[in-house]
Amino acid sequence: MFENNPDSPKDTQTQTPQITWVPYTLKSEDELRFEIDKEAKIKLADGTAEYFGTELALNREYTLNNVKGAIFSWKGCKIEVTDNVKAYISNGTPMLSYANIHSIMDQHRMSILSQKNQQGPRVLIAGPTDVGKSTLAKILMGYSARLGYNPAFIDLDPGQGSITLPGALCASLIDRPVDIEEGLSNTVPFVQYYGHTSLDINPTLFKAQIQSLGISVDKRMEQSDNARVSGMIVNTCGWIEGLGYELLRESINLLRINIIVVIDNEKLYSDLSREFSSGGGNNSSSGMKVMKLPKSGGVYLRSALFRKQTRMQRIREYFYGIQGDLCPHITIVDFKDVCIFRTGGGPPAPSTALPIGSTSVIDPLALQEIQPSPEMLHSVLAISYAKNSQSLLRSNVAGFLYVSDINMETKKISFLAPCPGDLPSKFLLMGTLKWLE
Repeated sequence: MFENNPDSPKDTQTQTPQITWVPYTLKSEDELRFEIDKEAKIKLADGTAEYFGTELALNREYTLNNVKGAIFSWKGCKIEVTDNVKAYISNGTPMLSYANIHSIMDQHRMSILSQKNQQGPRVLIAGPTDVGKSTLAKILMGYSARLGYNPAFIDLDPGQGSITLPGALCASLIDRPVDIEEGLSNTVPFVQYYGHTSLDINPTLFKAQIQSLGISVDKRMEQSDNARVSGMIVNTCGWIEGLGYELLRESINLLRINIIVVIDNEKLYSDLSREFSSGGGNNSSSGMKVMKLPKSGGVYLRSALFRKQTRMQRIREYFYGIQGDLCPHITIVDFKDVCIFRTGGGPPAPSTALPIGSTSVIDPLALQEIQPSPEMLHSVLAISYAKNSQSLLRSNVAGFLYVSDINMETKKISFLAPCPGDLPSKFLLMGTLKWLE
């Protein structure tokens, strides 16, 4: 066996791998668009630039992994990226249009500063899949936070989970721009566990949880003038036809939206303008604004496989950390020590399985307690703060558990938990979300 001499020059060289930087010079209002498949670094070497509304610090190395993004500069800059980054410079960017939305929000805020009973801008961003809705939301959050506002961000897209895990609807007060490396993981959100990644599995539950989120945000705004004036920014999913459109309408009404931004869909803009804006224009007597924006040329289309991989990655990051530096804990409990519920009495039967002319009589908001079984293996469960089963659908979620093992002989269930210790509640919620670790 050889001794490892820490003072050896050879060891020092092997522990310090060389980084090859590739420079890009951006002119005023240029954008560096990039794809990162594996871990890579970016750095602002000169000038000023921002990443989805968050300013880059000069000469700081940012580590990113499996992302597609863009760095924008208002006045020009020099960006350096590691040589495993696919990147190009574009001067065709919608940032001026995005900044105009922020300006409208700021004007709204300034106009109600002395009016205690008036609400700040309540912006809902709508549009089909892969048009940049999440990007615009991050930019508006970042610009608002940089001015000292604390807007509420509400994520109504259970398919991806920008605040927490997929399958959840979340609201969080934003007091700083989105972290470039960690995203929104440093916020403390109010979470409702929908439990599914598709809206059509239980649309009644989806609407009920939107209402619950809205009530929680309103209560917070009643306690703070800054929060009230700051308003809210709502991100929605990309399903905009049929039931998707009906749920979008419900979201607008339940959250009392006063600014609708439609990205890259003329029909959706026309339909929402006709319904919510008198005369179909940008201004209405009710104060509602319906606006349209083009899609950025830098938006990447995501395949169904990529979306699934992203969902699985989000769940893994919850337990192991973005950099893989967290150590989740295995918790083993007796069946009798937990109460597991699902909403709606289980998956609905297809209409073809019902008698002709009949409809399902299952209450979509009914809670059904279910016993642990092998079918639960690999499920992601939510831990509710509820004190009793009656308040499950209105209570915040404390966190999530992954079912790693179920022993029917010993009547014990093993969970992967983000931290050690007793569970904060015995009440658990189950949906259809699963994860294969």
